[in-house]
Amino acid sequence: MTEGSQPRVVGYVRVSQERAAVNGYGLGAQETDIRRYAEYRRWTPARIYREEGVSGYLKDRPALEKLLADAKARAFDIVIFPSIDRAGRSVRDVIEIDQALQAAGVVTIFLREGIDTSTATGEFFRNIMASLAEFEGQLIYERLSKGKLKKRSEGRYTGGWIPYGYRRDEEGNVVLVREETEVVERVFRWCADGRSFRWIGKRLDELKAPTRKGGRWVNSTINSTRRNRFYAGMVSCEGAWVRGAHKPIVSEDLYQAANRPRTPAVKRPEPAAK
Repeated sequence: MTEGSQPRVVGYVRVSQERAAVNGYGLGAQETDIRRYAEYRRWTPARIYREEGVSGYLKDRPALEKLLADAKARAFDIVIFPSIDRAGRSVRDVIEIDQALQAAGVVTIFLREGIDTSTATGEFFRNIMASLAEFEGQLIYERLSKGKLKKRSEGRYTGGWIPYGYRRDEEGNVVLVREETEVVERVFRWCADGRSFRWIGKRLDELKAPTRKGGRWVNSTINSTRRNRFYAGMVSCEGAWVRGAHKPIVSEDLYQAANRPRTPAVKRPEPAAK
């Protein structure tokens, strides 16, 4: 950039789910802040790099990688971040990003903190504010973890894999899938009757019972099904089982019967299916 010429300015905005849940500082609000500051300085941002639904802890951020590549190619002179925590959630990451931009001859501005890292004072305050951003991120994670633990201790769904026989509705509740619950009931009943996994799998395939992925029923799937206490209305919390908020498919008695120690198979004709 030559003296008196108009600097080439870009901005970077990012939002992650946990951040939006805390204070609602969305992409639109961040972009507005950048454009207002640029207007105040009589600059015209050529581009806004947008990162949606991406945590600041992640190394793999496509928009950020593009920004750094463009900086290295001398595509702009100044980059504006709405705040330090939009660049990264750890002190190390923020410093590495800023140093990469400086090496490319780019001036970095963090609006909320009022920091311009082209000066030694700016670098000093950048490090302080990056430490605060890292601390804030740890507090957010801690609050979310405690919230999930409380929900889990109450037997409520906290995300993750949902077993065959259930699905999550539009409100986030775990509800039954009727055609699948019938299959689960059969698996438990046949296991309680002493049927072999091989026999159960063959019988389910003959009945064209659907699997989650559309394949055949195999021994490992049948075994993991009968061992899953979720079907008896329980959920795991901190190494213990608590009563879940979801509706069980089988009774506790049937679960226990299906999970009795299995004796070695004896070669005899399998009884007819009930």
